[in-house]
Amino acid sequence: MKKQVVFSVVALTVCATVLSACGTKSNEEGVSSAQEKSATEVSVKDGTAELLSTAKQLKEAADSGDQVKIKEVGPELEEVWATFEDGVKPKYPDFYDQIEKSLNPAVAATKAATIDKEAVLKIDEQLIQTLFELSAKLIPAEEVKAGANQMLTTTGQIKNEIAAGNDAKVKELAQTLEDTWKTFEDGVPPHSTELYEAIEESLNPEVAGSQKSPIDKQVLTGLNDQLTKALSELVQHLN
Repeated sequence: MKKQVVFSVVALTVCATVLSACGTKSNEEGVSSAQEKSATEVSVKDGTAELLSTAKQLKEAADSGDQVKIKEVGPELEEVWATFEDGVKPKYPDFYDQIEKSLNPAVAATKAATIDKEAVLKIDEQLIQTLFELSAKLIPAEEVKAGANQMLTTTGQIKNEIAAGNDAKVKELAQTLEDTWKTFEDGVPPHSTELYEAIEESLNPEVAGSQKSPIDKQVLTGLNDQLTKALSELVQHLN
């Protein structure tokens, strides 16, 4: 009789231990899953910037008639959108519907057996326009203005370093320009497409030119002056 009691107690203890371990494992798996989900979640602002970048790549591929690139980039639109669309729907339902209206046909067009370049371009440009409009909500005018002023400070520093012949510093500051631009560039087109293009047309070659050794002082000074002018006009436009 005593043996049976002892056996029952031992059995219950083992069961309790097993159940406790299972519960702990389940909780740990739940925490781990939540952490993984948190790590993969993308903010609406970052997601919009990434989707815009991908849509621009698709436009470049369609403009050049590169069907291989079109087929490669098209599905990426869907993948990027999936990382943040749930954050858009409750806050910006109208934009959510507009993005879906353009994105889904764009992706479908890139998967067609025969690519209709004009159709891809038309749908993709609609998507880009919608994303720019959403960016205007996410990147307010004051943030654009602050970013432009920050870049103006850097172009002033670059001008001095070019004159001093400090190529290494010019290269470093040019990278700072590009990094700053990335933080607010998508908020510029809703205010002025012309100034957005003017900034891009001088910024990109300036950054590329800064990588050369030695740098071409005359060319880089001209590009830096053009960039300074476009940024100053943007700030004035936003006043």
